[in-house]
Amino acid sequence: MSLRALAEELWVQVGKTLITKADQWSPSPRGAELLQQAGALRKKVAADDSELESIQAAEHGGISGLAGKLGTWNERRKLSNERTHLEAQLQPLWSQIARQSPQANLPEIDSIRDQAIAADAQAQDLELHAASASVAAATANEEVKRRTDAVHELGFDAPYLAAYLKTFGPQDVQSPLILKRGEHACWIAPATLARRQTRTQWVGGSQGFSFPIGHTGIRYRIGSYHGHPIEQQSLTNLDTGKLVATNQRIAFIGQAKSTSIPIAKLLHIECYSDAVAVFIEGRENPDFYLTAQPKYAVFMINWLLSQAAK
Repeated sequence: MSLRALAEELWVQVGKTLITKADQWSPSPRGAELLQQAGALRKKVAADDSELESIQAAEHGGISGLAGKLGTWNERRKLSNERTHLEAQLQPLWSQIARQSPQANLPEIDSIRDQAIAADAQAQDLELHAASASVAAATANEEVKRRTDAVHELGFDAPYLAAYLKTFGPQDVQSPLILKRGEHACWIAPATLARRQTRTQWVGGSQGFSFPIGHTGIRYRIGSYHGHPIEQQSLTNLDTGKLVATNQRIAFIGQAKSTSIPIAKLLHIECYSDAVAVFIEGRENPDFYLTAQPKYAVFMINWLLSQAAK
């Protein structure tokens, strides 16, 4: 039996005793109303008990005939069900009478009421603890799902990384970049620098005719050439090296070529499946950095941008 059920049973015992000792204490207005309701229900229970006793006595008296037996059985079942229903209504009423009557001081109920109050308090503590544990479990499940979804979508635990950066900040990493005063390298990864290049090709055709000149074997052509340019863009790898993110800039250190982009001049970042495109002020075309973890790179750059904006 649970503590809550035990407490309720004890309150019911107190309520039943109070009803039988109604002449020894003065109920409150609410208590008097509950007592009246309980009295009415008890009268109905007593009436059902009386009818059941009459039926039982008649059966022992020798009622004959199948129809008589079936009718008696149906009546007895109907009365038993009604009595069970009335008792179910009485149980909470007895408990309410006991709870609504703290002023009733009777030796018969003092000990039981103290036990009921203690059981109620313990049950409430357990229920609060269970509710708190349930909330904590639900929160933990949501956190696990959020982090699992992030790992599935991004390839790393973004919620944990965000919480870690907020609490402790980024760890300094070793890099080939010569740092400025107050600059800290926060992330480094192998990368390839690439840029878009445009090639122009003329396409078209000629019109006209040609004829030989004497016996020289030389042909002379008369006509015209009509053509138009077609521009084709391609992404060309320029160099391989290291992509470094610091609290002040995004830098690429290559074998033959290096770039440095101040965070304040970053306009836009695009993430691809295998690269990060960085747009800066004063340049139409972005720099592309091919790297194994482009989503992680964008996450770190966005975090550094948010810190620089504070």
